[in-house]
Amino acid sequence: MMRLTRSLLANLATLILCFILAVVIWVNAMQVEDPDLKRALQIPATFIGLPEDATRISPADDNPSVLISYEGPTSIVSELSPDDFSAIIDLSEVPLGSEVSVPVEIQTVNTQVTLDDPIPNAVTVRLEKLVTREIDVKLDIRGEVARGHTMGEPLIDPPVISVTGTESEVDRLDFAQVTIFLSSDTQTRIESPQPLFYNRQGRVASVSGLQLSTDQVQVTIPINESADFANKVITADVVGQPAPGYRVLGVTIEPSSVLVTGRPTQLALPFRVQTESIDITGLTETFESQVSLILPEGISLDSVEEITVTVQIEPFSSTKIYNQPIELLGVNENLEVTIDPDTVRVVLFGPSPVLDTLTEQEVRVSLDLFGLEPGEYSLEPDVDVPDRGLELRSIQPSVIEVIISEPMTPTEEFSDIESLNLDVQQPLETSRAENRTAVSTPSLLPMSFAWLPKPRTF
Repeated sequence: MMRLTRSLLANLATLILCFILAVVIWVNAMQVEDPDLKRALQIPATFIGLPEDATRISPADDNPSVLISYEGPTSIVSELSPDDFSAIIDLSEVPLGSEVSVPVEIQTVNTQVTLDDPIPNAVTVRLEKLVTREIDVKLDIRGEVARGHTMGEPLIDPPVISVTGTESEVDRLDFAQVTIFLSSDTQTRIESPQPLFYNRQGRVASVSGLQLSTDQVQVTIPINESADFANKVITADVVGQPAPGYRVLGVTIEPSSVLVTGRPTQLALPFRVQTESIDITGLTETFESQVSLILPEGISLDSVEEITVTVQIEPFSSTKIYNQPIELLGVNENLEVTIDPDTVRVVLFGPSPVLDTLTEQEVRVSLDLFGLEPGEYSLEPDVDVPDRGLELRSIQPSVIEVIISEPMTPTEEFSDIESLNLDVQQPLETSRAENRTAVSTPSLLPMSFAWLPKPRTF
């Protein structure tokens, strides 16, 4: 029996040894065919588990980078990318108000690789508690309303501003303030200024990084007339008419209104504050004068002011047409000039009184021929009118045809007359033969030129 037992034990030991040797041989074979490979990657870390009533103060980066290294078979490692790994920083157990080192946990979708500790393997984190507090808004009014007016109770909307942020940042705030500047205002002021926040030491405090319920408030300051004062618009009493051809363009009064005082019952009645009469008869230009005011009985000015009235007067505008001859400038004495046409139609626009007194001699139309050689030209005429506010509306025609030629010599004139005479005699001789009427040659000369057109030359 003992011999059998020893034999079984010996066989079992041999079997185990064979198995171990087979595993070693298989591992070595795999190492040769698919050796291990080690690589490193840099991936962003993600914060999780932040409590609802807290905010992260540090680190400032929402996704700090960590360096990871991993090892495994080449066939597996070579297929992995940064998307197959994740770095997690869990904030759920971090206490508020203190700096704590939180470990970085690396996770991967592939379990056949071995992960080393990341670099860094922990991140220092500080969490603060989030609080919300209502800050009162104060109003600082500088300046005064106009005399004869009173200021009612100002209204601020909203009267408080909700501020949300870390407890330490919110607790240092004391109040918010808006400033309104008055300068003799006579009507209700409505503004929407941006408030400034002050800390408990009375200094201006920054609210950067804090969440505000609003960054503006609306301020309404009621302003009303006092019972024994009233602000009245001034009307100008303009009489007469300007000179013929002129009109009144407008009337301005400076200041346009005045503050008057009197009994409240009298001020409640409608009445006008009017200037003394301003006579503009025969005026041809803008008129400015200091005038007095006419007030109803029992009404007086709160303060004496200079009242200036300006009456703007301008002439009527119209158009006028001139048919003017053309003046040639720079004509060479050795050349002959023919133009077509020799007059143009000029239309002027401007003040009627100026056009009524403008003579034809003052409207000059000219052509500049200086330095031009013999030939044919199309030139634009120049129109010269006095500088009295006149505007050239049109000129017709806008282009003048110009022919510049050299004068004919006496020999050329005789040759032309002789050829023309022969052309005229031939039909006349035929007519004489038929009618048997004798006509002498000299008598044909005056008749031969009677029908020819005479161009205008200069």
